[in-house]
Amino acid sequence: MRGLRGLAPKRPRQPDRVGHRHRDPAQARTVAAGNLGGGTLVIPGILNGIRVLEFGGHVSAPFCAKLLADYGADVIKVEAPGSGDEARRMGPFVDDDPHPDKSIPFLYLNTNKRGITLDPSTTAGDGLLAELLDEADVLVENYPPDEKPSAALEIESLTRTYPNLVVASITPFGQTGPYRNYAATDIVAVAMSGLMYHSGDSDREPLRNVLNQSFYVAGNNAAVATTAALFQRMTTGRGQSIDVSTVECLASHLVQAVPYYSYMGAIKGRRPVRGSGFEELMPARDGYVIPSVQGSQPWATVADLIGVPELHDERFASGSGRIEYGEEIYELLVQGLARWDRKALHQASGERRLVFGMAQDAGDLHDCPHLRERDFFRTVKHPVAGEADYPGMGPKLSGPDSLPINYEVNRPAPLLGQHNHEIYREELGRSTADLVQLRTLGAI
Repeated sequence: MRGLRGLAPKRPRQPDRVGHRHRDPAQARTVAAGNLGGGTLVIPGILNGIRVLEFGGHVSAPFCAKLLADYGADVIKVEAPGSGDEARRMGPFVDDDPHPDKSIPFLYLNTNKRGITLDPSTTAGDGLLAELLDEADVLVENYPPDEKPSAALEIESLTRTYPNLVVASITPFGQTGPYRNYAATDIVAVAMSGLMYHSGDSDREPLRNVLNQSFYVAGNNAAVATTAALFQRMTTGRGQSIDVSTVECLASHLVQAVPYYSYMGAIKGRRPVRGSGFEELMPARDGYVIPSVQGSQPWATVADLIGVPELHDERFASGSGRIEYGEEIYELLVQGLARWDRKALHQASGERRLVFGMAQDAGDLHDCPHLRERDFFRTVKHPVAGEADYPGMGPKLSGPDSLPINYEVNRPAPLLGQHNHEIYREELGRSTADLVQLRTLGAI
């Protein structure tokens, strides 16, 4: 979007590059899809004209930059020469082959980006970094506060030298405070946030979430804050730094537990051990379901659906009765649910306007008729990993003038240094001989 750059002048960019500010945003929505097998694809274009540099790796910074790329920003992923992003070594791998271009998390986290290699700690690399920063609107990084690979990447240096730059820094505990330099895995972040304490049964240890969700939450928050900072730049003409703490992003979800303690001085515990089986996972014939009494339907409707006559007992019709006779209801619920398949129960409950759910695995999601009808998945062709369906975006934007803003994967995850020639030679003006020398010096 041209307006996002309006008060942040840069030297003119060369034509025919994704994200260059002089391109018409409407024209920028269609690009050739040669690296995806041909055809014309539609890109979001909302952040067209915004250039993002991504430093760091693993999950949080790449996911933040991916979200910006999905909305049309020109994201350049900067990796260390030779080794690349640590996520390239993070399993699982396609065909169980631990190849740096077959890490499934890396493949997903880095779509719609261009990729280069750069060592900014070298003299030559520092010069290239300065040129890249001169053209950038956003820098996203997740290095520990005191472990930046170059002094030029220190937040104070960036905001002083490039006052129009938006700098998003993601760390486990933030840039300040006594824990600022502490490392944290996903389980540590979830535990430190207080979120884990509320998961599980009261007579057992707290339970964690899985799949590095804390880092995805941090990346999501960073992307939202970055977009807000870009809009503020339209008014002020200046960038700013964004300090994203993974733990605080999770702690901000404790909308009941923290006020509960603040107002009442009491710690909200985990759920009681004994219950009726409603509002929790229960076994069905082919998996797990979530029976519920939430909603406006009477108890008789729930009992009819489960199909056990004893559930029509008047003792169970009230909330207090379901607490008092929870164990008895639980046994009857087990009997009734054992006769149901998950999908059939979910459909039948929806027809009765009941709030039941089912636990879906990856295969269920991939074949889910609801997600398929909503065109959630995108097929991506990667030159090394091959073809696969990737999850799409959650939000769907209608777009201006009845032109839907469709999400597409216009680039698979880059190979290590795949776009060095395109960016260093075609955009920064280096010769082939220069690139050879830069490689010899270990700069790229």
